[in-house]
Amino acid sequence: MRPATLLLFISFAAAANNGLPARPAPSDYPVQTTGTSATVAADWMGADQVKGSFSTDLSDYVVVEVALYPKDGKSVDLTTIDFALRGDGRMIRPVDPRSIANIHQKRANKRGSDLVLYPTVGMSTGTWGTGGGVGVGVGQGRSRGPASTPRDRDVMEMELEEKALQDGQAAKPVAGYLYFPVGKKKAAGYDLEYQNGDTDVKLRLTGN
Repeated sequence: MRPATLLLFISFAAAANNGLPARPAPSDYPVQTTGTSATVAADWMGADQVKGSFSTDLSDYVVVEVALYPKDGKSVDLTTIDFALRGDGRMIRPVDPRSIANIHQKRANKRGSDLVLYPTVGMSTGTWGTGGGVGVGVGQGRSRGPASTPRDRDVMEMELEEKALQDGQAAKPVAGYLYFPVGKKKAAGYDLEYQNGDTDVKLRLTGN
């Protein structure tokens, strides 16, 4: 197999393995409900759990582990945009890992400052006497801190994508994370809604 073909094959294989293994039964999740074509189960990740599981800053997001169990003989056309959170009078759709990574990179490039060295000419005095010379001055410049480079963005996207709930046909149980941009202030509870064809369910998420 040629190197380029092998790399492409590995990329497709990795993409096919994205997501999480669904727990053995819907009852293994804190909340679950059954619709016409599938049972949907969910677990709202706590803040400490999110910090321990991701290097990417997700403090502005509610992270929900979602699992979908198609009924026997059913195949569900799973699309993450069919999920939504309702709380504080808002309806919030999940965002994809690429968008989160891009936002972090743009923010990192806008904030902070770094030290910049520049040449100076002037007089200097020491125990040896006084004289002229060329020195180095220190000024403030634009920083390139953590998460600011294209590579940082790609690493964040890969980390989030690896365990995200995936779009596609689901004929067997599937699971993964959804990332909802709610901001710093989070509600005490949310309704997780899923609408897809003849399946329309709502789950109450609390305790975070």
